[in-house]
Amino acid sequence: MEYTTEILDRSTGDLKTVSLGNWVTVTYYGATKGVGPRQIRAILSHLGLLQEQLEVSKSGTSRVARRRLTDEAIKAGLGKRNYPKKAGTYPFDVLSPKGQEWIDQRWDDAVQTMAAETASSPMVNTAKECLDTFRASRRSNMTPQEEVCFLSDQFPDLLQVDMCTITGASPRMVSLHVNTRADQIRAWKAWKAKPLSVTKHVTFNPDLIDTWG
Repeated sequence: MEYTTEILDRSTGDLKTVSLGNWVTVTYYGATKGVGPRQIRAILSHLGLLQEQLEVSKSGTSRVARRRLTDEAIKAGLGKRNYPKKAGTYPFDVLSPKGQEWIDQRWDDAVQTMAAETASSPMVNTAKECLDTFRASRRSNMTPQEEVCFLSDQFPDLLQVDMCTITGASPRMVSLHVNTRADQIRAWKAWKAKPLSVTKHVTFNPDLIDTWG
């Protein structure tokens, strides 16, 4: 989307509208690079452009973790945060033309570094390939929680930081999904261990039918 600003034309005393160029959302920029919403945020976090912070959820009743532009990035003119006034809508960030150029210059190095970190660990590399294969076998996209649970089931020794690298989810979200899974397993085991309740059965005696009448 094109952003504009108004400046005062001192020769005429009129306000003049000046274009600030094409600003794009983080997700849209990621799409131009061929990566998804989580992957682009993981890469920009690696570059130090995004940071995780707690914000009010869409419902307004709780707080959720989102990766937003850092204050330093905003001050440098690399982008800005948007908080829609309409109730029930999500806040989002946009990257300025300067921000897009800044990322372009560092993109290849960031992607190569992250790929090298994954390849350097046999377990991480195997886990990523296993998850990619499982994703391809499904008809619908997996949620971050489903991916974290899959990795936890198949690779119980995998570190949470490695799950972040593989899934692109933030550390806070990976920790939340791991803990939720653990709580669900504990609850299921506790339910399974409960003794079965004894139900009293009433024996039907056909000879008593006349007495009921």
